Amino acid sequence: MKITAYACVTIVALSMTIAAQRSTSATTRSNTTAAELLPLTCAQAWAVSNRNYQGMVAIVKALAHVSLINRDLTFPNTREAGMEAGKAIADGCKADPNALLFSLVDTQVRRVAVR
Repeated sequence: MKITAYACVTIVALSMTIAAQRSTSATTRSNTTAAELLPLTCAQAWAVSNRNYQGMVAIVKALAHVSLINRDLTFPNTREAGMEAGKAIADGCKADPNALLFSLVDTQVRRVAVR
């Protein structure tokens, strides 16, 4: 399964910005729970999203929301912060499609977000 770096950066940057701006439940449109999303690898998340941009956005947004709430953090509402985190997550997925997506998202939330 191949995920382009550009698609990942775009998906993650937009997702993290949206997650920071809105407080929504940690579910995707298909009512998948956060608990079901947490163990997904990058490649599995892409497959679960039906290789669909909106589906992947929902997954990343849900995972970022879980991390932000559990760590009592706020994601900066800037394009730069989203792009920085998004690029790092995309690079991580590209380097290891079998990496746990939540681990990559959580690492970037901790690095970029503020208390």
